[in-house]
Amino acid sequence: MESIINACQALDISWLQPSIGNFRLVIDQEQTSSTVYRIFHYENNKGWQWSALYDKEVEDYMVRISIPLVDFVDISFIRESLEPFIENLKETYEQSIEKRFIQPEAGFLYEYRKKGIPHWKYDRVLPSKIGEFHRDLTPDMGLAMINGSYLIGTYVKEKQETGVVLFYNTFRDEFFGETRQQGYPGITHKLDATTIEQFEHALEEHLEEVLDNL
Repeated sequence: MESIINACQALDISWLQPSIGNFRLVIDQEQTSSTVYRIFHYENNKGWQWSALYDKEVEDYMVRISIPLVDFVDISFIRESLEPFIENLKETYEQSIEKRFIQPEAGFLYEYRKKGIPHWKYDRVLPSKIGEFHRDLTPDMGLAMINGSYLIGTYVKEKQETGVVLFYNTFRDEFFGETRQQGYPGITHKLDATTIEQFEHALEEHLEEVLDNL
């Protein structure tokens, strides 16, 4: 790990933009766990992060997307060596952040658009606050993950890794939800649906109940 850290610290990263949209650059150059060394990240005032790092456990350089309750790796950035990782970053990092966070609609898959999710009037069934939980992510800001899944909504309890995560999967054409309780994932089938209308009904009937049980 020491040689990796030394190589990362020797990097010239002066080419990084100080901000992209409402995301500001933070130069970390620090070990964030026993296996992860973070080179830098971009973060907004909601705590959403786009991080460039090395993970010793899998021996890869990668980009990790993190929002409250969820984080995942952008597989398009994974490289075994530092030089190709940095070259790829130089070419695509701005576009990646803009496409994911600033103008996500530009990257939505056809199936996501066809479903009507980007223009869904969701406020009635996804209010800004439910009890101790606040709405953090909304369907018009959907985040593409792996295996055709989009993260389309989250409800988060302040300063706790507890809440509900809402998804739409383009391959299976279905909506569904997962829970998080102090960081531990769980599954609920009460929010399963195949159409927006069915999903609205499930949210009206069960979302508050699911949150109350956490």
